[in-house]
Amino acid sequence: MRYMLLHKTNDNLEAGKPPDPEILERADAVLEEMRQAGVLVLGEGLMPSSRGARVTFPVPGQPRVIDGPFAETKELVAGVSIIRVDSKEEAVRWALRFAEADPYTPIDILEVAD
Repeated sequence: MRYMLLHKTNDNLEAGKPPDPEILERADAVLEEMRQAGVLVLGEGLMPSSRGARVTFPVPGQPRVIDGPFAETKELVAGVSIIRVDSKEEAVRWALRFAEADPYTPIDILEVAD
């Protein structure tokens, strides 16, 4: 099974400030641990929403494009990891390793549809 770990953002990252170097170093160590364990499919950081866009459909079939930044920081993602593991419980254990590296960043864990 594949799971996507969505690492949420914060106001500092959305403002374009670099992450705390110590937290980044610890998170990179977790990614390396995942690589060595053979579970990491993808691990990437994302740019602030000011560099992105959102497509909405206020009227069905009529898309509307909105340039960033987006107001609700707590709903935005700063990074994504995709892992291949045997169970949701194992995915949670890996997410908890990130929580040890950065105790301030919530992580959503979602199973990837096959």
